[in-house]
Amino acid sequence: MPTLTVRVELIGVVRDLVKDRIVELSMTDREGASYRKVIEELVERFGPALRDRLYGPTGLLSIVKVYAGGSLVTDLDQLLPATDDPVVRIIVFAAAGGG
Repeated sequence: MPTLTVRVELIGVVRDLVKDRIVELSMTDREGASYRKVIEELVERFGPALRDRLYGPTGLLSIVKVYAGGSLVTDLDQLLPATDDPVVRIIVFAAAGGG
């Protein structure tokens, strides 16, 4: 089965941690590729600092937003769109805390 390339645009503090604006991930399990899996792949690639920024004790923080096709993804377990185009573009944004 062909792999799916996911182009992830990173905004704000997430971009600062990763040191890149755009990251490409190759998803080998195209049928099981969900938005949540994309977040997990980013954390696996970029390590504990990113994990600590995106996750709290009970899971993904509410300040983390994922957009695809110009719309907010409200169900991260939703599968990435089935498309003939092998590239899916999504945006990951985590608000910076203030104080």
